[in-house]
Amino acid sequence: MPSKVSCLYVLTVVCWASALWYLSISRPSSSYVGQQLALPARKAAKSKSNFTFSNIRTRPLNPHAFDFVINEPKKCDADGPFLVILISTTHKEFDARQAIRETWGDESTFADIRIVTLFLLGRNTDAVLNQMVEQESQIFHDIVVEDFVDSYHNLTLKTLMGMRWVATFCPKAKYVMKTDSDIFVNMDNLVYKLLKPTTKPRRRYFTGYVINGGPIRDMRSKWYMSRDLYPDSKYPPFCSGTGYVFSADVAELIYKTSLHTRLLHLEDVYVGLCLRKLGIHPFQNSGFNHWKMAYSLCRYRRVITVHQISPEEMHRIWNDMSSKKHLRC
Repeated sequence: MPSKVSCLYVLTVVCWASALWYLSISRPSSSYVGQQLALPARKAAKSKSNFTFSNIRTRPLNPHAFDFVINEPKKCDADGPFLVILISTTHKEFDARQAIRETWGDESTFADIRIVTLFLLGRNTDAVLNQMVEQESQIFHDIVVEDFVDSYHNLTLKTLMGMRWVATFCPKAKYVMKTDSDIFVNMDNLVYKLLKPTTKPRRRYFTGYVINGGPIRDMRSKWYMSRDLYPDSKYPPFCSGTGYVFSADVAELIYKTSLHTRLLHLEDVYVGLCLRKLGIHPFQNSGFNHWKMAYSLCRYRRVITVHQISPEEMHRIWNDMSSKKHLRC
């Protein structure tokens, strides 16, 4: 009789083969076109004790009335992990998710520190892609999905889903990182140099690459912001959405604040607005890079995040850094 491990391996191979076949054929694009949030018809809010925060007494301006269609409610144990990593991804990024699982996102990287890795998605307009993600979830148990439309203009909803998940299912976690699936994370620097497990966990803490800027009014820009949505000339300080870290208590604070804060499609700007309402000032950390950086072993040893890394590069960088720890820079 084949072992459970070998069966799981065969299932994984079949799943990836199906994914590669599916992505290789010509299909119409399901990407969002337009400038407004692609919100599906709102469902009536259901009365679920798991998702109720009792100290919200006023009617929400921005109710997050979405259901989990894929969830991992038992991913955290009673004590809570040291770090929860929330990775924003899309349905077709199978290779990126697998590369992260096999490199910096591996939950077993540190023997003495509990890490939970989760991939965040909405619902795709393509039923086949949704089915493939469901199969992937059954294999790896590291995917969370809510029933909003998965699109660039709904990235804010995806991040709020992650905040909601931490607040509801992992309230005893110490820290949370939100990042993207094309980011390489130097886990040694993140865990031991930034978060320092042997020290007392911080509260109301938020750090990353801090941006001080204002809205772009050019409609051709990816980051266009209309005056109707945001009339002010300056944004509050915010951390680049490519990667930021915060104490876990902030997850619930941001989620609660979002219920009474007008929704914006620029996810990192919106989180900055919530932080300003909370009186939390994000700390600048030069280790977070929100751009592509040519690989150098010594250079990558000094950073926490690097942007625009392909799955193949992720494997090469991880293997190189893991096998050359004895080399000095």
